Order: sequence, then structure tokens, then C-alpha cells
Amino acid sequence: MSGVNYTVTELMTATADAIKARLGGAVWVDGEISGARESRGHFYFDLVDRDEKGAVTAKVPVALWSRARPKVEQKLQSAGTVRLEEGVKVRIRGPLELWLAGGRLQLSMQDIDPAFTLEALESERERVLAVLRAENLIDRNRSLALIPMPLHIALITADESAAQADFMHSLIESRLPWRVEFIDSKVQGAGAERTIAAALRTAQSNKVDVIALVRGGGSRLDLAIFDHEVVARAIATSSIPVFTGIGHEIDTSVADVVAHCASKTPTACAEALVDIALEVVTRGETAWSDIAEIVSTTLDVERERLARSARHAALGARTRLTVERHRLSTTTSRLNRSLETTMKSEKQSLDLFAARLSAVDPVRTLARGWSITRTDRGTVVRRSADVSPGDTLVTTVSDGTITSTATATATD
Repeated sequence: MSGVNYTVTELMTATADAIKARLGGAVWVDGEISGARESRGHFYFDLVDRDEKGAVTAKVPVALWSRARPKVEQKLQSAGTVRLEEGVKVRIRGPLELWLAGGRLQLSMQDIDPAFTLEALESERERVLAVLRAENLIDRNRSLALIPMPLHIALITADESAAQADFMHSLIESRLPWRVEFIDSKVQGAGAERTIAAALRTAQSNKVDVIALVRGGGSRLDLAIFDHEVVARAIATSSIPVFTGIGHEIDTSVADVVAHCASKTPTACAEALVDIALEVVTRGETAWSDIAEIVSTTLDVERERLARSARHAALGARTRLTVERHRLSTTTSRLNRSLETTMKSEKQSLDLFAARLSAVDPVRTLARGWSITRTDRGTVVRRSADVSPGDTLVTTVSDGTITSTATATATD
């Protein structure tokens, strides 16, 4: 046979030498983390490229050996917002090596550029905004009409989270007759965008008045899910107004941009809904005051007219007195009928509103499993930071109170 013959070892060694000669050692590579996993102190993942439909078009296995992890993790910690996890776009550095016994190429990770990840997040955010603007979706949800008193709410967040507790606490404190349908959803990590979009579809099928999408604070990377096109598009195209309460103080997510109303925290989101409802209550109280004033003024006018008629009657002829009496009788009957109709209508409105308020009486709320905890100073405990070890706590439940002593506190 003509040509050069190789053993497997010779072929693989020649290939490894060719790669080393071509690349000249360690190289920087950009890609998306996929299939991340740990084993015996080492961290493994695939670095992949994807096409516009999300299909993988190329990948290279990556190994971050335990000896190299401290340097990389220190760099990530200094950046403060970047982690090696599924779906994150990274720029890493290391030599491309050929594992002879395994017969495969592998990049041995030695370094990372956190700034690249942050720039990629911002670039993706701007891309999504541009797409939504081109499709006229930015203001679509905001243009939806919100009913005057949106008391039927779909709450989307992680079950038993601080965000859920803070949101519900603000609603309960308002003493208004809220009806809340909770929909559990992931709010960060791989696949969270699909979970949130599905939750939004469920909320719309439940025919609620408004949808509240909330989560607690987090890093730029934690909150990146709310810049995802799938989430933004689901909010923008929702047939029901969406209120967001995403725990950030500086950045504005794409979800906030396309939402009907955006707040900085779950508590602020709930308070925005409370303010809307209380405005209606205030208008109702003002209307009652106006009605009372109108009735009082009308009675004063009629009394004065009666007095004038009486004076005229005393000075005039019997015919004039008869005419005025008839006029007074007609006016009084008309006023009584009008007043009776008005009072009956307003009483029905107040009875209905009182019934709705009764529906979320704190006693009933407590009977459903909620509780309210206060310090021995009477202050309501809203977060773990309000309590110190050794504090005496009084918890109100449906049938009484429970007194306890805090031994330790922790934050999520």
C-alpha cells in the first residue's frame, strides 16, 4: 500500500501537534454554556453556538479542573454578577487539547472575561427591544383598559418565596376584598422563560382583572430572565394588563418596559394595585358626601320657599295660598321620590361594597391559614431583618395568639 501509515497513537499525536501549532497555545473562545455538571471538584460543560432557532450548530467540551477553579471563581466573585450556569454566554480562555485515550478534543479552561457576559446580556436586551419596537409591541399591554377596581389578581412567582409573602402582606393590610389566584413559576435559571410564559397563558384563561409578575432582588444575571424575548413577548401580547414587581433598584428589565405598570419590588407592585382600588373607595365616599350636601341644600331651598309662600299667603288672597300649597306639595313629592330613588341606589352600592370588604376580613384571612407576627413592641414583622435573636414574637392565628422567642434569623 502506498502512502504513510500511522498507528492510532501516532495519528492522534500528530493531530494534537497540528492543533497546537495552529492555535499556538491557549485561546479565547466565545459561546453558551450547556450541560453544566460537577464531579470530584472539577466543573464540566459544553461551549456551544446556536442558530436563530436555538439549535446547536457547533460545540466543544470544556473542563475547568479543580486546580484552575480558584482563579476563575475569584474573578467571577470580583465581577459580582456572573456565574457559570446553564444558558449563560461566556468568553473563556484555555488550550484546546486532544485526549488521546478518549479520542476527543477538550478545552481546558484557565480564565474568563466576566465583562463579555455582561456585554452579551446588554446586547441581547437591546436586540429584544428592537424586535418588539419593530412589531409595535412595546406599548401594547400598556394600552389595555384597566377596570376601575381590579380586585381579581393572578399572582405569578415562586411558591413560598419572600416575593409572594411581601405581595400578599400588602394586600391583606389594605383590608380590601381581594381575590388572588396564585400560579407557581420559576423566576430564574434554565427554562424559567418557558415557565413564566405558560403561567401568563394560564392567568389569561382564568379571566382575572390583572396579572402580577413578581420576584425578589438578585444580580444582573439572576434578573436576565426578564429580558428574555419569550417572557417579554408573552407580557406584551397578554390580553390582560400585567403589573411587574421585579426586585431591582437601578436596571429596568424588558419585562418592565412592555408591562402595563412596572414597580421596583413585589411590595411596591401590590401597593400600586391597592392605591388604584382605594381611589375608587375615596370617590365613593366623596359621592356620598356630595349627595348629602345636595339633599341638605335642596331642603334648605324648599324650606325657604315654603317660608316665603307662607308669608305671601298671610298677606295675599286665599287663591294664592292654595296655589302655593299645591306647588309645595308637588315639589315635596318629587323631591321625596327622587331622594328615595337615590338613597336606594346608593344603599345597594354600599351593601355590595360592604359584602366584598367582608370577604377578606382579617379573621377570614387568618382562618385560611395566614398569620400575622408582631414583635413585643407591636411592630408587624415583614422580613427577617426586623427580628433579632432573643426577640419575643406574638403570632396571631385564626383562634388566638402564639408567643415565641426568636433563636436565629436567616435571609433568602
